[in-house]
Parts: sequence; C-alpha cells; structure tokens
Amino acid sequence: MPAEDLTFRNAMRLLAGGVTIIATTWEGERSGLTATAVCSLALGPARVLASVNVQGLTYELVSKSRIMSVNMLAADHAGLAERFARRREGNGEDRFAGSDWRECKTGAPVLADALAALDCRVTDIVPIDSHAILIGTVEDILFGPPRQPLINFEGGFTSIAKDFPERTT
Repeated sequence: MPAEDLTFRNAMRLLAGGVTIIATTWEGERSGLTATAVCSLALGPARVLASVNVQGLTYELVSKSRIMSVNMLAADHAGLAERFARRREGNGEDRFAGSDWRECKTGAPVLADALAALDCRVTDIVPIDSHAILIGTVEDILFGPPRQPLINFEGGFTSIAKDFPERTT
C-alpha cells in the first residue's frame, strides 16, 4: 500500500462513527458485511447511502436484488460486528448463525435486536474505484431496545457512556 494511502487510512481511523451491518438476500442466499461508511442522505423520501467494497458477495447480491437493510449495532453486538467484518471466513450464510435475523418488508434480512434497522430499496449504485456507493430509499424502520451504540474508532470497537431515556418514536 502506498504511503499516502496508509496515511489516509490512519487519518480516517480517527473519525469515530457508528457501526452497522449491511445485509441483503438474492434467490435464497443471504450476505452481509460490517460497514461504518453509512449516513443519511435525504428526507422526503428518506434515503441513506453506504459505501461497500465491490469485490464482495454482499455487493454482488445487492446489485442483483436491489434491497438491503442497514442494521445499527449496539455495544453488545461487538462480536457480531467482528464476524461480519472478517473477509477470510466468507460473507454468506455462516455469518448469520447464532443471531436473530428476520425478513423485513423488502425481503432483506434484519437484525431483530438492532438499535434501529432501515429496510431499503436500492435505487442507485455508483461504482468508484474499489468501492460503490449504494443509495437506498427507506421503506420501513424497525427499533430494538435502547442501549449503548457500538462505535468504530482507531480500528477498533468501543462505546460511549450515557444513560438512555425512554424512546418516544
């Protein structure tokens, strides 16, 4: 990796951000990955964007199905985030084992106890070098129990200390 790429990567590791799992399915095959490059894009209709590597199975299945869920992880999901982040162990069905995944309105898999999960139809895919930006229109939103969010910082997972009031959605 060129020095400037390493410097850029090290700088971006200082940008703390929420941790999500992008999940999808196509013709009975599920796939997912841990993603931190996710943000809201617009309201009316609600849209999100996520950046994913074009070399993985998740990108391939999203490109075919045009559906995805964006599952916002809690601090107690750190092990799950690690499992979905591992490239060497595949990114298919094995990653979903041991967690409660359900099918949402679009058919995408959704983590039942995520802090929140966005069920999306992917309207645009913009390839840029090694990654692609997925733009999803939010079809449904599901909420899990309120608790501490999982945060990515300096290449590892952490959380924040905060008391959580009852949610009013």
